[in-house]
Amino acid sequence: MRYIQGEDRSQSALFPLSLDELIPDDHLVRVIEAYISLLDFEQLGFDKARPKATGRPSYDPADLLKLYLYGYFQRTRSSRRLEAECQRNVEVMWLLGRLAPDFKTIADFRRDNSAAFSATCRAFVQFCRHAGLIAGELVAIDGSKFQAVASNRKHITPKKLKHQEAALEKRIARYLAQLDEADRGEEGESIDRSAVQATLRELQVKKANNQTCQVLMEAQGLVQHIVGESDAQKMRTPSGKFVAYNIQSAVDAEHCLILHHEVTQDGADRQQLEPMAKAAKAELQQSQLSVTADAGYSNGEQFQACEDASITPFVPPNRSVNNQGGGTEFFDRTDFKYEERSDAYQCPAGKMLTLKQMSKGDRIYQATIADCSVCPLKSRCTKASRRYLTRHAHEAAFERMELRMQARPEMMVSRRSIVEHPFGNLKQWLFGNGRFLLRQLKGARAEMALAVQAYNLKRAIKVMGAHQLMALMG
Repeated sequence: MRYIQGEDRSQSALFPLSLDELIPDDHLVRVIEAYISLLDFEQLGFDKARPKATGRPSYDPADLLKLYLYGYFQRTRSSRRLEAECQRNVEVMWLLGRLAPDFKTIADFRRDNSAAFSATCRAFVQFCRHAGLIAGELVAIDGSKFQAVASNRKHITPKKLKHQEAALEKRIARYLAQLDEADRGEEGESIDRSAVQATLRELQVKKANNQTCQVLMEAQGLVQHIVGESDAQKMRTPSGKFVAYNIQSAVDAEHCLILHHEVTQDGADRQQLEPMAKAAKAELQQSQLSVTADAGYSNGEQFQACEDASITPFVPPNRSVNNQGGGTEFFDRTDFKYEERSDAYQCPAGKMLTLKQMSKGDRIYQATIADCSVCPLKSRCTKASRRYLTRHAHEAAFERMELRMQARPEMMVSRRSIVEHPFGNLKQWLFGNGRFLLRQLKGARAEMALAVQAYNLKRAIKVMGAHQLMALMG
């Protein structure tokens, strides 16, 4: 019995196959071709969307966008690897009509069209809305850290600079001491004076540069800086601290399609609920919206802003304990009853805490020393001479949120199943747990927009099927 044999490489085919015969009817590249044909590249803002009348012809941005979408589907983000695919991959040959742009042209296209990629994402979201893939009933919001190009070694702070300056001063002092000893003749000819002086000049230049950096950071009020990628920030992640960007996403609950995403420099999520919720609402073009997020988005001011914009948030309130004792044995703020008419709190013993002062919008209440000194419950209330209580500037928004979460505890389970699916795909499938390839916010936004577009397109194919999706694209 023999093995299955291939054709002889020197054998000529009687009927040569065309590229089109090699590509199945429901193949990914046919979907990409159909989708790209819908786009108005000039309206989306792509560079060179209208060819010039004179000079050497440029590549059509439609062809380069096809190449990038295919590349992100296949976990190929490098411009050099995409150049190689153009010359050896039959699917890419079909998609581009055998065009083979060089890696510099491919890389420049991604670098120069960051805003246009984001506009393309929004256009596909609108297509999905009209196709019935987006319901708009519930949107989940979450953030995740993606590593930047720069490494942790490029991260500097005023404290690090001072340590480096002190180390440089010690080295300079050591070399100066060697020169002094040589001048006194204590080391004879063992020191190469010219080499020591050259090293000293180098160290003094480094010290001057260090001091200049300290002055500049202080003048600009910077607490950290990334050399070579000033837009990035060192952020805390579950696996440690890395130079990264915080990627925010708003995901529709119907089919886990990403409605809106944003690349931010904020290491925390507390200020992101309102802008992300409003952006999702604008994409959906609805008068009302329900959103859910985890406790990292807990912020009374943001809760109130969402409610004012007809957005109903579902976020677990994350608040510090207000018991004046640092332990659970003391009464918490929830044990005190607020009376709105008199703007005062009634304590568990029935005494009143009146307004003392306001601090940054928060209202601070206090009981009288006379009431606390004879109170039989004082040992369970405070160790101080009187009890103080702080009411948040948006306490009412926190209270409404607590009631909503008690009524809908399943929201946290829904949030996890909706928004963590896209991030898992983006990190494992598209980025391969790697980092961005382009520097600064502009570069990170270009890459993330391409990744989100590829994810949404893949998700739409999974839900509807290639044939039905292409039929809708016309």
